[in-house]
Amino acid sequence: MKTNSQPLPNYAEKVYAGVLGKVIGVYLGRPIEGMKKADIEKSLGLVDHYVHEERGVPLVVSDDDISGTFTFVRALEDSGKGLGTRSLDFGRAWMNYLVENRTVLWWGGRGLSTEHTAYLNLKEGIEAPDSGSMARNGRVVAEQIGAQIFIDAIGLVTPGRPELAAGLAAEAARVSHDGEAVYGAQVVAAMVSAAFVESDMEKLLDLGVSFIPKDCLIARVHRDVRAWKKEDENWHRTFQRIDEAYGYRRYGGNCHMIPNHALMVLAWAYAGSDFRRAQSIVNTCGWDTDCNAANVGAVMGVSLGLDALTRPYDFQAPFADRIVLPTAEGTHATTDALLLADRLARLGRTLMGWPAEEEKKAGAWHHFSMPGSLHGWMAEALDERRPGHCALSNPGGHLAIKTPPLHEGRKEYVSTPVVAIPGGGGYAVMGCPRLYPGQRVTLQVRIASASGDAKVRPFLRHFQTATKLFDGMAFGQEAGLSAGRALILEIGVPELGGDPVSSLGLEFSGSEGAQAQLEIDRVCVDGAWSFELAQPLQRDAQAPGWINAVSRIAWGFSDDPEPLTRLNQDQDRGILATGTLDWADYQVSARLSLHLPGKGGLVARYQGLGRYVSLEGNGQSLELMEVLDGAVTVLARVDAPWAWDELHNLKLECRGERIVASVDGRKVIEGKTRLTRGGAGILVEACNVGFSQFRAASL
Repeated sequence: MKTNSQPLPNYAEKVYAGVLGKVIGVYLGRPIEGMKKADIEKSLGLVDHYVHEERGVPLVVSDDDISGTFTFVRALEDSGKGLGTRSLDFGRAWMNYLVENRTVLWWGGRGLSTEHTAYLNLKEGIEAPDSGSMARNGRVVAEQIGAQIFIDAIGLVTPGRPELAAGLAAEAARVSHDGEAVYGAQVVAAMVSAAFVESDMEKLLDLGVSFIPKDCLIARVHRDVRAWKKEDENWHRTFQRIDEAYGYRRYGGNCHMIPNHALMVLAWAYAGSDFRRAQSIVNTCGWDTDCNAANVGAVMGVSLGLDALTRPYDFQAPFADRIVLPTAEGTHATTDALLLADRLARLGRTLMGWPAEEEKKAGAWHHFSMPGSLHGWMAEALDERRPGHCALSNPGGHLAIKTPPLHEGRKEYVSTPVVAIPGGGGYAVMGCPRLYPGQRVTLQVRIASASGDAKVRPFLRHFQTATKLFDGMAFGQEAGLSAGRALILEIGVPELGGDPVSSLGLEFSGSEGAQAQLEIDRVCVDGAWSFELAQPLQRDAQAPGWINAVSRIAWGFSDDPEPLTRLNQDQDRGILATGTLDWADYQVSARLSLHLPGKGGLVARYQGLGRYVSLEGNGQSLELMEVLDGAVTVLARVDAPWAWDELHNLKLECRGERIVASVDGRKVIEGKTRLTRGGAGILVEACNVGFSQFRAASL
């Protein structure tokens, strides 16, 4: 196969199509995950469209196929080794980005969930690849499906280099899997990579198996299914053969690789270049539908391009590119397919040694540069019975919004999410907003047409801690809409007492029958930011706007000298953090008390549970620490007696590599760190920590 040493001219668009193909497969298959073919056909018929409403579930959900795929690939950047990243590095990424029993994985227990088993091994100090080895975990556990469902992103960042994709896929897969599961992962990653330069499905299938042993079971599955396809020319008949030869009764555990990989080959072989047909086959077949449809979709998204995802059935518009990606690092928890594709394409160019691409529209947050991209913008429902009536589209590099005829006293809303909202999908959802008080949001707008007295104003919706509802709203200045007018709509993020911004949107109003169509070219964010938690957090397993990696958030004690949020950590180390990788130079402070032996303190430059700087006390001393991929470095230390339940004011000032720590207004220690950006929070280790007056602000 011919490979490309020069940048592919359509690389970014194909990455976007691959991300969409992956996510579409999940959203199609998730509502019927685990069902059998006969039951699907009886209740739904052919699944060639979204069936979430028929199944009574949400469309956009948190799902391990999405979260794992687009999280573990970050090891290629975090490790600093690029193409030299190995299983050990991928294992460290697991420990950095996973919140135990909450995010990304199915936490089914040792020996039941392959990934949970591997995580427990990693936590106990058993490093990858031993953590996922067959020798340690047994064949059945080691050969479940997870290795291939997390792997598509490896192919997206190694365009046209399937040999590199297959090699990296093996390293990533062996954190948790072994044997045939690794071979399945290599096939998928190689096919995604090859799809950048090859669109013929027969050739892609040939390439996929060329990187695994010819006598392995995955290779035999490919040979059998493709041969049966030629004999049968009826995918229902070929499914029966798969069920008999490779079905669940032959390959056990909770979700084995072999049966599901066979269904993927079935869909690819029968559908060829028809995205919708491939999705209908792989979903109607049942078993692990979201996993299978996602892998099928990623390969075909790259090979066929964006048009195949929207014609004849539009798989993209119903979810407006929205993605929920909760991990222990909250920057990208609420994202969209284009923002995610941009990140992957930047990484891919770096790995391939290609020049960096110029930022779209001067680095705008939402730039709408790809066909169909909506950056999560959708019409809001007016109430439970009335959907919003604004029509949104992207006809050519901008977001077009067309209002219906407006009615006096009734408003229309469109919005995009800013922070992940708990609920839906069966996985814990957590994340941090990309907008904080003091920042300014600007929307560059052109009015394409208008009639009557139509008006628009931007708004920010936010979570209200007191009511536990996402119903607080702040508005920018209202503007009248007249055809041909160019507008800059602005809204500043107000002080919210620590409540997170949940969405950004536009409100339309007008006289009876007024109507307008406007075009948003870009959405930008600038300005210095600040954050202050005005009142204790609610006792809640999921605190919106925070990464909650502590055992529990508890109420304060009856004898506390002031209102405190209490964090309890049963064992090991926990962190409660907010902020994003946008935070660079800033200061963070809080009043803290220790209750019971253990450790507590401040965290800064937080990039996950294995990457941060901390100022922590144990009752006897204070240490300025750097935690970086398993390596713990004491940057500085000072004796500092700290009585139980005694409140002290701790502060960290972060400028570049320099960190200065103060206690009760007095500088005590300083040091240098390799971590130059990231959020901030509170640390607690095997004890109870009370805190108040948590503040952070850019410098």
